[in-house]
Amino acid sequence: MVNELLSKSLKLPSQCWVKQKLPKTFFKRNFELTISEKKFLDEGNIIQQMEVTALVNVETSNISTFKDEYVTYEEIIFITVQTTHEQFDRQKNKIVDFIHKFIPNPTVVILHDVKQLLFSVAEKRINQNDNSKSVVEKTYISKSISFENQDNATSKFLDELSFEKANKINLFNYYQHFIQCCIGLQTAQINGTFVARPYQRSKEDAYVMEEIETLKYSIAALENQAKKETQLTEMVFINTEINKHRSKIEELTNKLSK
Repeated sequence: MVNELLSKSLKLPSQCWVKQKLPKTFFKRNFELTISEKKFLDEGNIIQQMEVTALVNVETSNISTFKDEYVTYEEIIFITVQTTHEQFDRQKNKIVDFIHKFIPNPTVVILHDVKQLLFSVAEKRINQNDNSKSVVEKTYISKSISFENQDNATSKFLDELSFEKANKINLFNYYQHFIQCCIGLQTAQINGTFVARPYQRSKEDAYVMEEIETLKYSIAALENQAKKETQLTEMVFINTEINKHRSKIEELTNKLSK
């Protein structure tokens, strides 16, 4: 089911698809894993199996490479990871972080169980102390997408991932398209509308959403504080702060829709 959805949404040139098994031993042989990372990798119900699903490079896609002193985009790797339904939500962040950490290439991670999947991309820069390694600066994870039922925003997101709709000036721009789509889907969860905005605007939207989440967390903390408060003046102050936060959230939400 996951292969069918990926083929339908990504629409990559036929020569990009490789579908080659990626064994756990690859990470054990090629990287210095910590004890906890080895234990995490060996847990059979967390990462059940991995696959290099597709490779997008000059030869397979006819998209030019991009390289400067900070980043290198010579090949984009699509890696599919299967986990159990029980571990999907619990371990999704750790799984995608693990893959992004050790694969130096720009990588599109597709994590799935039997019912759903998600996409993850990451901004990386070259490790100045070791050019063969990269440093993850920011990771983006889409919401969970059901194989069976998809709302309008999710359907538009999957459609926008199509190879033909992406910016293909070079591999850097092509990968940015996936970042824009993931941010667009996150934004749609707030304002209900999916739009793959230009890269810089997408980055701004991502920061706005982070600010909204911080305000929501602060509201929850203030509400818990209010429940324990006995002084009337202090309760009034807390409620005033909560209302300020809610007004700010509304302002930021409106900003996402413009």
